[in-house]
Amino acid sequence: MDEREVRRIPLAWLLAPYAVMVVAGYVGDIIGPKLIVDHPLVQIFINPRNRWLLLASPQIAAAPFFVVGFIRLVLTDPIAYVLGWQYGDTAIRWAEKKMGDDGGMIKKVEHWFGKAAPLVILIAPSFYWCVLAGASRMKPRVFITLNVIGTIGRLVLFRLAGEAFRSQLETVLEWVQRYQLWLVGISFVLVAIQVFRKGNIETPDELAEELSAEAEESTPGDG
Repeated sequence: MDEREVRRIPLAWLLAPYAVMVVAGYVGDIIGPKLIVDHPLVQIFINPRNRWLLLASPQIAAAPFFVVGFIRLVLTDPIAYVLGWQYGDTAIRWAEKKMGDDGGMIKKVEHWFGKAAPLVILIAPSFYWCVLAGASRMKPRVFITLNVIGTIGRLVLFRLAGEAFRSQLETVLEWVQRYQLWLVGISFVLVAIQVFRKGNIETPDELAEELSAEAEESTPGDG
């Protein structure tokens, strides 16, 4: 046990990219209506939500779409996996709180995740499921393979959809461009409300303290 503790990556280092991506995601939500029209590649890097990937697809050549989209989508997945691997149930409980799950969805899937894990990671390799994959000790090579295939498949799906609905998406983009300032203002208000209610913009050190506190709470029952 002590040797594992020594080998652990410091929590603040591990969580720094996650903290940066959370802030970037909020920025992308706010100025997305402008970036998706003027700089779609930048938008899908700072915030690769499904709607932005779909709207960006008709505007970007295939190579940069796949390269930038792939890098951004898998950027935090290995971090989540390592977090789950190193901290197990503590990381799962922390992820539940970050997700606002309060012991709901993630806890329910824990019972069947062992059997369905490959399918989940293949279809929806989000940060939280990657934490669960690490905590369940999914083999690293299996995790990497499924994550890569699933991410590429997701991008291919959006690329095909972007081509199939190109004219409709271009109409939407024209509407977004026409009302950019209004949409940015509305997005700012909605994000501000969300941040105020959840208070989930935190530094890596603050996130590390939260997870460490979770670990300390579980210590009495471990012995």
